[in-house]
Amino acid sequence: MREQLLIEGLGVERVPDKLKRGQVTVLAARRTQKNMLTVTVNRKDSKKVFAILRGSCYNVKKLRPLGLARLVEGCRRAAGLVLGGLLFCALVLFCESRVLRVEVTGSGAYYEGDVLAILEEGGVVPLSPAPERTELLTSRILSLPRVSFASLSFEGGTLTVQVEVSDEETIFTPAPLKATQRGTLLELVVLRGTPLAEVGQEVEKGQTLISECVLYGEKEEQVLVVGYAVLLCSVEGIFEGTEEGALQAAYLEYGEDAELRAEPVEGGWRIYGRARVIISSHMQ
Repeated sequence: MREQLLIEGLGVERVPDKLKRGQVTVLAARRTQKNMLTVTVNRKDSKKVFAILRGSCYNVKKLRPLGLARLVEGCRRAAGLVLGGLLFCALVLFCESRVLRVEVTGSGAYYEGDVLAILEEGGVVPLSPAPERTELLTSRILSLPRVSFASLSFEGGTLTVQVEVSDEETIFTPAPLKATQRGTLLELVVLRGTPLAEVGQEVEKGQTLISECVLYGEKEEQVLVVGYAVLLCSVEGIFEGTEEGALQAAYLEYGEDAELRAEPVEGGWRIYGRARVIISSHMQ
């Protein structure tokens, strides 16, 4: 590694010889002005130059480092910027996964105080991780008077709670959640009501999956069913156009994760296979 030194004084042309006698290798020397000389030495010899010229009529000061020394110096100066950038990125990622703000929307936004209290009891406070399973929180919000719908969504540090309430005149009649078609029960989530089917079970169209009747001790009461079911069902339909276009239309109707096949028929394509069907009650 090399270093440049600026030497100023009378008779600077004699400096290289003086340094040579002091066993300092001068790699380059250039007279920039009448009384100024720029010399290049090995960085390990720079302190020796100051020692040799100390007490003489010369003024010595360092210029920018050269070669590898310059690269090391640049990296040292940039280290602060790099570290700052990494800390900033880490802070952004941290904030995006934490609850920075809660926003209550919908016709039931006046329940904001109650919603915040429910969230706090569920461990959702400023800078806490975003809730992954929201079923229990949703169920508690739905228990508020006149609340007919509730959902939670998280994006960019903001937890949005949508709360909708029914009109005073509207009366929700408790009703069971039933299978809309025959299929295999893949998932059943019950927030309010009594489950009457099990995951993996084959269910028939019209079969009750969640009952509105709930036992409280020895007393049976009817409640508003809150929950959803996912069925794996057989699907079939006739779609026009090319095979690719027919399949695209079928995926739009049955879902992108459907398992579909196509065979030509008169007037288009017969698309058949299996698809997931979601049935819900008072849930988005």
